[in-house]
Amino acid sequence: MKISITALTKAFMVTAFSSAILMTTAYANNPPPTIKADAPNRYIVKKGDTLWDISGRYLDSPWRWTEIWATNKQIKNPNLIYPDDILILCVIQGKTLIGVDTGEGCAGVERQLTGDVVATAVAVTSTVNSIPAIPRSAIGHWLDKTLIVNPADFNTTPYILASKKGNLVTASGDKVYAKGVPLIVGQRYGVYREGQQYVDPKSQRVIGLEVTQVATGMVTSVASNGVSSLELTDSYDKEVREGDRVFVELNNSIPPVFYPEPATVNRGGMIVRVMDSISSAAKGSVVAINLGRTQGAKPGDVLTIYKQGALVRDTIDNDMPVRLPNEPSGMLMVFNTFSDISYAYILSSDLPLNVGDKLLPPPYL
Repeated sequence: MKISITALTKAFMVTAFSSAILMTTAYANNPPPTIKADAPNRYIVKKGDTLWDISGRYLDSPWRWTEIWATNKQIKNPNLIYPDDILILCVIQGKTLIGVDTGEGCAGVERQLTGDVVATAVAVTSTVNSIPAIPRSAIGHWLDKTLIVNPADFNTTPYILASKKGNLVTASGDKVYAKGVPLIVGQRYGVYREGQQYVDPKSQRVIGLEVTQVATGMVTSVASNGVSSLELTDSYDKEVREGDRVFVELNNSIPPVFYPEPATVNRGGMIVRVMDSISSAAKGSVVAINLGRTQGAKPGDVLTIYKQGALVRDTIDNDMPVRLPNEPSGMLMVFNTFSDISYAYILSSDLPLNVGDKLLPPPYL
């Protein structure tokens, strides 16, 4: 009566790996993406729209947006869309495409697409105020000051020993002291708080440690015993505490603009944490997944979420337990990647989503 979890996991991983390997071939042989029957011929972009919202207005498979988007060859950032842009649906050279109306209708979109326009130089457009792929307000906390680092490296860094005021609550302008490897006078450092440790569900290997930057400080002096003095220059809504770690500020390099596309990861994955201390995720939630840069994940990657099928009893076969097939229950988009972990935003969900739900790239059909 005992179901083999190992066997189920192996079967899933083989399927995931095969899907990833065949991705390029499937794409090359696939028909064009399906335009929705009720797709608007003309749509005025509004403030608050996201690229995923707009993609979903036109396509049954929103992650295939770039395949129908008519890019302007005279613009360095051709995929940017802004509030008040007028999007029009056109058939150009036998293909249904979406472009920005510059006043000439589909004829103007075709000229921009084919390069038949007069231009003395390639125009560079700003990403400021452009339409994001997903709401920035929902992911801001996980973009700015939260990182995943190697726990072994983190534990070797200097730590806050005390503050000049003798208390734990410190703010900009306060002085704190760090013990450990002497820091460099005049150098700017970040102060980081230890957070959740991530363990891969399959290998049980520690794959990352979440840390949050709570302050920034400048080293003013180093004593003969190696204790470094730092003057805090910035704090980020949290107090500095004894035991917080000090090291050079890490660059959390997120592209200013990214676009939804099917993930090309080298294996399947799963949700390993629902952020903000809630038990289940839904549309608009942020989750951590066990796919990172090592597995080929990148910002903009879209993955389908599969909930494990229910365990039912077969009343015809002596009440033997039978696991029903996994079913697609939602989609997510990666927005921040680290070595073996990524943060992702839930784009859609039919059911509450939980830790352990499986992930695969979406099908092209």
